[in-house]
Amino acid sequence: MNTSDSERVASVLERLGYEKAETLEEADFLAFNTCSVRQKAEDRVTGLRPHMARYLAKNPKMKFAITGCMVRKTSTQESYKRDQLLVRMPEVDIAFRIEDVAQLPELIKAVAPDVEFSDTLDDGTLENYFKIAPKKDTNYSVFVPIMTGCDKFCTYCIVPYTRGREYSRDFDDIIEECAKHVEEGALEITLVGQTVNTYGLSFNDRKSGKFDNYELNPFATLLREVDKLKAEGLKRLRFTSPHPRDFHDDVIEAMADCETVSPYFHMPVQSGDNRTLRRMNRNYNMEEYMEILGKIRKAIPDVAISTDIIVGFCGETDDEFERTFEMYKELEWDWCYMARYSPRKGTYSEKKLPDDISPKKKAERWHRLNELMLGIAAKKAEALVGQTVNVLVNTQIGESCSGRTDGFKEVKFKSGRALVGKIVPVKITETQSIEIFGELA
Repeated sequence: MNTSDSERVASVLERLGYEKAETLEEADFLAFNTCSVRQKAEDRVTGLRPHMARYLAKNPKMKFAITGCMVRKTSTQESYKRDQLLVRMPEVDIAFRIEDVAQLPELIKAVAPDVEFSDTLDDGTLENYFKIAPKKDTNYSVFVPIMTGCDKFCTYCIVPYTRGREYSRDFDDIIEECAKHVEEGALEITLVGQTVNTYGLSFNDRKSGKFDNYELNPFATLLREVDKLKAEGLKRLRFTSPHPRDFHDDVIEAMADCETVSPYFHMPVQSGDNRTLRRMNRNYNMEEYMEILGKIRKAIPDVAISTDIIVGFCGETDDEFERTFEMYKELEWDWCYMARYSPRKGTYSEKKLPDDISPKKKAERWHRLNELMLGIAAKKAEALVGQTVNVLVNTQIGESCSGRTDGFKEVKFKSGRALVGKIVPVKITETQSIEIFGELA
């Protein structure tokens, strides 16, 4: 989501007449796009203040803006009512909610009246920031946002309060953007949302009536419609991140039926213990999660699945952690993005639940689970030896290439020709722990 939003911020700035600076020190305008699911992320942003002071010493005209999950109120230092970030970080000139990105001209004018712009952004983007064409880093692999906000209210997460309630983007607008990306050379599209498979199902969506006429789950319908772009050259369709509660059967059927949907899915679990899940307000239990996982693996036998886990959440006992550990051994996710719980200011868990697991205990649990994860990942990597897989190359330095398989495994190999942005067959020859190596087939 942050990558996708940053591309729209860059697009707006370019339309206003800005050019990308080669270095931070050379910039006249710096925008920080923030994520604050965890307190540590916010602390990193506030820790930038000394750097801002150093930049200002060299260039007193430099302006700073912050957007993303940390911002509650679009405002400037000149506003009567300012976002609290502007109070806490007086070096920052502008704070804007991402949906207000098209307001940047007036916000910049408020803090830099002499700046002249080459575009007024009066083409509907003020009302709908999704209409802003992104400034893409690559044409071959792109992100397409399909919703914003979140209605899940996990007790550790601030996103519903900062991004607002969930609402889904217009179906036809999504298809139009996907088609345009494919026309411009996209081989891979990733649909993104806070809980992407809730597309069309939120309270705001039901209230709008826009999705009343869908016979199937709206997200399943969307997957099938984007899949039709295979006729125009689309090779891979991914999505992130889904929520287990909304992984309905018709979505799984669409995943299995669509030729372009890649056999890799990220499905956050957060904990393998039901009591911990209740404290997190995840609204499913491990029996339900395992049933969904079983259906996916039955429908797509070669599927790769990753997950998220928080260790050391409020009140997590040794027994509760052991259940998570044993569940990992049983389910053998292909990868896991693990975090040690840190209380996020403003969340339910920060206000109501004690952060009663010591840093030492959190570290012990994290390292133990990480060791298990790496062992399973190494075993799954080794199983690929001898197979030929299709790799979408995203990096090449000299003859050293790397890219992702359909199952999102990173593969390294050598080639004497330029291959970035191309899908090529690679035979897997060896592995070193979780690293996978091959040669052009």
